[in-house]
Parts: sequence; C-alpha cells; structure tokens
Amino acid sequence: MSSFVDKVADVLEVDSIGIDDDFRAVPEWCSLKAFGLMVTLENDYGAKIKVDEFLKRRTVRDLFRVAFAAFAADLLGVARETIDGESAMGTVPAWDSVMHLRMVMEAEKKFGCAYPLEIIPSVRKIDDFVEKAVW
Repeated sequence: MSSFVDKVADVLEVDSIGIDDDFRAVPEWCSLKAFGLMVTLENDYGAKIKVDEFLKRRTVRDLFRVAFAAFAADLLGVARETIDGESAMGTVPAWDSVMHLRMVMEAEKKFGCAYPLEIIPSVRKIDDFVEKAVW
C-alpha cells in the first residue's frame, strides 16, 4: 500500500514529493492536478474539500491535515466540522486512552506514516498527529 505522500506524488505525476513541499511548485502544475488532489482527498480519505478551502493549501502537509481531520472525525464518530487542530483527548467524548492508541495504529495503516513509540506520549491533539508523523 502506498503512503499518503506517495499518492500525492502519483497525482502530481512526479517521482517523489516531501511532506513540506509546495505541491503547486511541481512541473506542469494545472487545474487538472488540483482536481486530482481534491478527488484523492475525497475518494481515498473521505475528506471533502471545497475549492475555496483547497486554494488556501500550499504544502503536502496541508493536504494531510485535511485528510487526517476527516479520518479522526470518522474514527471518533463525530461530525467533521467538530474536529480541528486543537481537538484532543478529553475534548471529544469518544477519545479516551484506548481510542488514542487505536488512532495511532489506524493512522499508520491508513496513511503509511509512523509514530515512533517514544513520541506517542507527546502526540496529544490533531495538530500533533499531523506535525509528528514520520514519513
């Protein structure tokens, strides 16, 4: 299974791309590639994004943030609009310590990233999951 970053690279038709790279800087950037990224977010990650919101995104990590929030909302059984970067264990009723560990394991599986054991205690909120994922 390819990672989130690999899927973005495939859509952009590049050999590789980094998590902090500006996806709009790829050769031959065009509206078709933008549309492809939006379709990938929705179809592969359940992350519907409106065009005006997509236009605010610049890096692959920005896209990962959108996909991760949709993933977390689904796993926690809450509406997407209730999850943001500051959402954390204790702020969402279903997010307890067991769910936290499940979120780590499911994220690694779904996105192809890793959360080394030594950093898991410091992963406390959605933004931590996005910022501390190892690719």
